[in-house]
Amino acid sequence: MGEGSALGTEERRNLRHSVRTLLNHIVGYADILRQEAEDLQAGDLVPVYTLIRASAQDLRSPALHYFHEPSIDSGRSHDEEAHDLLRQVYGHLYDIIGQVQTAKRRLAGDTDGRFLPDTEKILEAANGVFGIFEASLGRDPEEEAGGVDGPELGSRLENASFPRARQTGRILVVDDNEFNRELLARHLERQGHLVCQAADGVAALEVLREAPFDILIIDVMMPGMNGYQLLEAVKAAPQLKAIHAIVISALDDTQSIARCIQLGAEDYLPREFEPVILRARIESCLEKRRLKAKEELYLAAVRATERSLWESLAEGAEYVTSLLPPRLSRPGLRSDWVFIPSRALGGDVFGYHPLGGRRLAVFLLDVSGHGIGAALYSVTLMNLLKTRGLPDTDFSDPGAVLQGLNRAFQMEDQNNLYFTAWYGVWDERKRELHYASAGGPPALVLLPDGSMPRLESGGTAIGIDPEAQYSSLVATIPQGSRFFLFSDGAYEFRNREGAVFGLEMFTELLRAFSASTTGPDLGSFAETLRGLSQDRRFEDDVSLVELDLA
Repeated sequence: MGEGSALGTEERRNLRHSVRTLLNHIVGYADILRQEAEDLQAGDLVPVYTLIRASAQDLRSPALHYFHEPSIDSGRSHDEEAHDLLRQVYGHLYDIIGQVQTAKRRLAGDTDGRFLPDTEKILEAANGVFGIFEASLGRDPEEEAGGVDGPELGSRLENASFPRARQTGRILVVDDNEFNRELLARHLERQGHLVCQAADGVAALEVLREAPFDILIIDVMMPGMNGYQLLEAVKAAPQLKAIHAIVISALDDTQSIARCIQLGAEDYLPREFEPVILRARIESCLEKRRLKAKEELYLAAVRATERSLWESLAEGAEYVTSLLPPRLSRPGLRSDWVFIPSRALGGDVFGYHPLGGRRLAVFLLDVSGHGIGAALYSVTLMNLLKTRGLPDTDFSDPGAVLQGLNRAFQMEDQNNLYFTAWYGVWDERKRELHYASAGGPPALVLLPDGSMPRLESGGTAIGIDPEAQYSSLVATIPQGSRFFLFSDGAYEFRNREGAVFGLEMFTELLRAFSASTTGPDLGSFAETLRGLSQDRRFEDDVSLVELDLA
C-alpha cells in the first residue's frame, strides 16, 4: 500500500498504537475545552472545539486502516487504496489544524490563558500524527510541518463532558506518560475528585505513604517499578491494601488481565475504553469503600456493645452468685451446690432457708430465656420466696406457694417470661419432704438401698395458664439419703458424639458418682459433666444442689 505497504507487521502495530493514542489526546482535550467553554459561556469557542473533536473521530478510521495489512480483495490496487486513505487523513488533519488556528485567533484576548495551553497540546498531537505519516512516506516531518513524535497516550476519553460524580474521592493516577496522566486527571477533577499524579511506582508509594487515597489508577508498563510490582507492594502493605486499584493499559492479553486481577486490581481497562465505563468503575469503588467504612463502623459498634453486654452479663452472674445461700454443715444436714452460668446468662436461681420448727424450704427456679432480663426476674422471685412476700400464702405448703406464684406472675404481665419451679419443705423431725413441681426437671433422692426415685408432681410451668392447679406431695426420707435438685442445663447439652446427653444418662451418672463418694462433692461431678460435653461448655445455666440428709 504505497510506502506504508512496505512496513512489517510489528512496525504497523506500533504505528497504529502511536496514531491511536495521539487521536485520543486530541479528542480528550477537545472535550475538556468544549466543556470549559460551555461552563464559561464562551459561545464562539464551543463549535470550534466540537469540530476539532469530530475531525479527530473521523480521522481515526482511515489513519488506522492505512497501517493495517494490505487488502487483497478490495478490487483496487494497493496504491489506489493508499492514496485514497492518505487523502482522507490529510484532509482531516488540515481541518484540525485549521480549527486550532481559528481558536487561537479567537483567544487573542484570553488574558488569563485558560484555553491556550490545552489548545497548543491539540496542535502538538495533530503535528505528531502528521509526522508519523510523513515519516512512513520517507519524508522529513520537521521540514513539512514541524511535527513531533507522538507520546503514548493512555485514556480514550470520548464523551468526556461528564456530569459531576455522585460520590467524590481521592484518586492517584500513576503513569509514566505525562499526557496520559494530565488528561485523565483533568477529567477526574471536573467530576469533583481530588486527583494527584505520580510518574512511576516508586513515586506513587511515596505519595501513598504521605496521604490517604481511595482509588489508584495504574498503568502496567512503566520503567523501574512497573504496575504489577506496584500492585504487589500496595496489597502487601497493611495500611494500603484497602485502596481500590484500577489498571489501564495497552496490554490486552488475557494473562496480563488475569495477573492484575490476581494481584488485587478491582478492574482492568484497555487504553481505548468508553469513559462512562471508567466513571462507573470509580463510582463503584467509592461506593464499596463507603459501604466498607460503614460496615467497619457498624462492626466496631457491635463489638463495643458486645463487650459491654458480656461485661454486664458477667456482673449479673456475679450478682446472682452472691445471693446464693451459704453451704450448710451441721449434724443431720450438710449441703453443697454448683452454679455455672452460661455465656448468655440464663434464668437459674435456687436457695434454701429455715422456716422454723426444724423445717427447711428448698427451691430451684428456671426463668425462660437468657440475659439480664431473665436473670433479674429470677432474682426477684428468689427474694420473694426468701422473704415470704406472697400475700395469703402458707410457705410450708409447696402447692400453695406455686399456686400463689402462678397467680401473681402471669407471662403477659412479665414480658412473656415464664418459669419452671420445684419447691419443697424438709421436716427434719418427721423426716418428711413435702414438695410440688411446675414443669422442669424432677428432684432425685438417692436412698440407702441404691434406688433413686424421682420427686415431681406434674404441674405446668408458672405463668402460662392462670387456671393451673398445683398440689403438694410428701415423701418419707430415711437416714443416710441424699437429695438432689438441678436445672435442665445439667443434662440438656450435647455430648462428644453430638447427641443430647439426656435425663436418663444424667441420673445414672449421678447415681454412680454418689455411690463412690461419702459426702457432697458437686464440684467434681460438674467437672465430670463438663468433660462429657461437646466443647466443654454448657449452652444453658447449670445449677446443682445437694442436701445430705444423714
